[in-house]
Amino acid sequence: MTYILRSVLSLLAISLLSGCWDNKDINKRILPVAMAISQTDAKTYKVGLRVPQPNSSNTTPRILTGEASTISEALDRIRGNVESNIDLLHLKLLMIDEKTAKLGIKEVLEYAIRSHDIAPKSLVSVYRGDFIEMLNKKEQGGAEGGTASYDYFNKLAGWTPNTSIVYLWEAFRGGFSHTEDYALPIIKSGDRTMFKIDGSAIMSRGVMVGTISSDDTLIYNVMKGDFQGANVEVMEHSTVLIIDVDFKHRHHWDGDTPHVETDMKVVGMLLETKGNPRKEQIKEELTKLLNKRANAMLAKLQENQSDLFGYGQYFRNDLSHDQLKKWREFWYPRLKITLKVKVNIRNSGNLKFNTIDS
Repeated sequence: MTYILRSVLSLLAISLLSGCWDNKDINKRILPVAMAISQTDAKTYKVGLRVPQPNSSNTTPRILTGEASTISEALDRIRGNVESNIDLLHLKLLMIDEKTAKLGIKEVLEYAIRSHDIAPKSLVSVYRGDFIEMLNKKEQGGAEGGTASYDYFNKLAGWTPNTSIVYLWEAFRGGFSHTEDYALPIIKSGDRTMFKIDGSAIMSRGVMVGTISSDDTLIYNVMKGDFQGANVEVMEHSTVLIIDVDFKHRHHWDGDTPHVETDMKVVGMLLETKGNPRKEQIKEELTKLLNKRANAMLAKLQENQSDLFGYGQYFRNDLSHDQLKKWREFWYPRLKITLKVKVNIRNSGNLKFNTIDS
């Protein structure tokens, strides 16, 4: 029995050792942190990789580029011209040219998911500006390891609710959904910062159909539940930090017209005030401001036939598969949305002087 056990253990050890034959030394691998993709007029893809140089005194990253009829072929051409293996599993940010986004990014996302080379939790964005300039931007503020392009969208680093966050798997899923769209952040090269946010791109079936401003992106994130650190300036009287948001949705049909009623409860904390406004005054102004911004954005989204908030999800059980395919074109423009906002203001000591009525 002991002999058999030793034999099994020996065979297991040999099999484990044989599985390491294709491993490559870390010093022989190139680890890009960002990839830029642009579709040219000749219907070819231009691909660029941003490779940090953390052990070099030169803060300018190494840029690798290739061009071909497909993304995989462009990457193969890059691999053929470098001295080390290119490992895309450490890629943090996928940047897609705005022109390409307007043509459609399904092919880009399908490659990224099906190749298994890029992590599904990589972030996706749309960029405006020069291809090389976006990749060649120097790290700002002494960022180490070339992580600045990722930290810009990291909730534990530089992210703010005025910036949308979409992971690769979410963008891929959204490209095939009949009832739910998403918003990609639009970035461009900053003057004194690495990036500058320029609103968000509304993506419907993988095609950019419009844009929303940074203020609208804040409302979008708040209504999605991503409101950590959301500051709202209420007219000229105060600034309120949103600390909690709760939603209740009710849906029904009135003949052929779908209806959604949303109760939105917002809890805010005062950060600063000007003058001596009353608490009820601030609550009223914040309620009107949130209502105005949200309703204006919803009207714009219906005009663009983009269901950014996924209202179609509530009616999936009421519609056939063929009807769901027509949700954006036929049912969504008819949708009646009633949004009721209720605000509760807290003042728990962030102000040095309490000027608000209790």
